[in-house]
This record gives sequence, C-alpha cells and structure tokens, in this order.
Amino acid sequence: MKIIILGSGSAYGCPMVFNQWDKLQVDNPKNIRNRASLYMEIEGKKFVIDAGPEFRLELNQNNITDVDSVFITHGHYDHIAGVPELSRASSSKAHAIEVWASEETKKELRQSFGFMFNGAEKESTGIHWRRLPNIGTFTSQGIEFQTFQVPHHQFHCSSFRYQDCAYVTDWEEMPPIGLDMLQGIKLLIIECNNGLYSEKNGHSDLENVKRVINAIQPERVILTHLSCRVDYNDIQASLPKNVELAYDGMTIEI
Repeated sequence: MKIIILGSGSAYGCPMVFNQWDKLQVDNPKNIRNRASLYMEIEGKKFVIDAGPEFRLELNQNNITDVDSVFITHGHYDHIAGVPELSRASSSKAHAIEVWASEETKKELRQSFGFMFNGAEKESTGIHWRRLPNIGTFTSQGIEFQTFQVPHHQFHCSSFRYQDCAYVTDWEEMPPIGLDMLQGIKLLIIECNNGLYSEKNGHSDLENVKRVINAIQPERVILTHLSCRVDYNDIQASLPKNVELAYDGMTIEI
C-alpha cells in the first residue's frame, strides 16, 4: 500500500490569500500547504480522499496519472472544489470514476455542481456516483473499507479505515463509535487544524488528538489539515516521538 499526502493544509491553504503566513516560517517549504487531500494505491487500484481547489495541481505534482475512485468526506469548498475536474478526467482516460459521498454530502455536491447531475455535460456521464454509508463497510474497486462520521460544524464528515490505517479529517469531538472503529489501527492520519491552540471552531487541536491516541494506541500518527498557526519546525519539536506533522508530497509505504 502506498499513501501520498497530496495536501496537508487547512481550508485557506498555507500561506493564505494575499501571501499571509501568520505564524509560519516563510523559508521552510514544508509550511507551503495545499488543501487537505490523500492518495492511496492498494492492490493496483488508485483512490483519492477529497478533491479541493488544488486537486489538478496535486495530482500533477505527484505524477499521479489516473484515479479509480474518489471519496468525499463532506461538502465544504476546500474538499470538493476540484470535483468537476473528474468529468474531463474520466473522459480522457476512457473509464468511469467512482465518486463516493454520503447522502448529506451528495446534496451539497448537487447544489454546487448541478451541471454534473442534470445531463447538461456529456463528460459527466463518466462519473459513477456511489452512496457512502454513514457508518459501516463499503467496497470500491474490489477493496473493502470501513467508514464512520464525525461532527463538523453543521455537517457530518466521513472518516475512512482500510485494514490497519485510518484517515480522519475536519472534526472537533470524536464520537464513541469512532473510537470503537479506530481500535487496533497502526497508522492514524488525523486533522489537527488548530495545533496548540484550543478553539471551538469545528476543528481539532493537539490535546484532542492526544485523547484519541490514548484511547486507541496507534503505532504512528500523522497530523494533517494544518492551519497557518502550525509552523512545521516549532510544532514538530513539541510532539511525542510517534507523532509527526504531514507535509505536501509526504509518502508512506506500508
């Protein structure tokens, strides 16, 4: 299994618009972050979690030349803005691309990109929409995954597990069912948007993440969806030895 962190940044990217760096050191390339997205290659099948504004750039920068399925966690802009790219991609590759989304998230996609659903764009017929369960198992491209939801603002954000690995983004509180479904994992990739800052903004901070770590005891933890308050060198130096910050292009082989 191969994992690539396509984007490790928060909703506003790093630096933010108008070249705002906040607490980031400007000379560290690991502080330059696209919006959060993840690539997984499993048994020759290629999966992406979320397609934000830099989706095209993220794939090209990492020389990813095809995708079989895309999993959408929720309907916020920074996770869906690149979804329309999939229409042309499926046409140019001459094969369908599955897009998995919960009923709630698909409603947001319909409102944002109605042309992909109403038949107005011929290329959009190459997108095969699949309903993601709120909780349970599902099979894409012959690979079985588990999913559950975490609360995020007024939305519910889908999380994913494959065997010993899990990806959780955009969360503030971890529900008991989430802790149950994360038991036994070895690798946890999880949002830590706020870093050392505790704030009720629909996102998580390091103390929240530590509570999850204590409950499930993963071997390795990678923190992603990082805001401009999370400087790579400063925060990495304060983390436990099995916890590390994600950066764009980070590759994990399992």
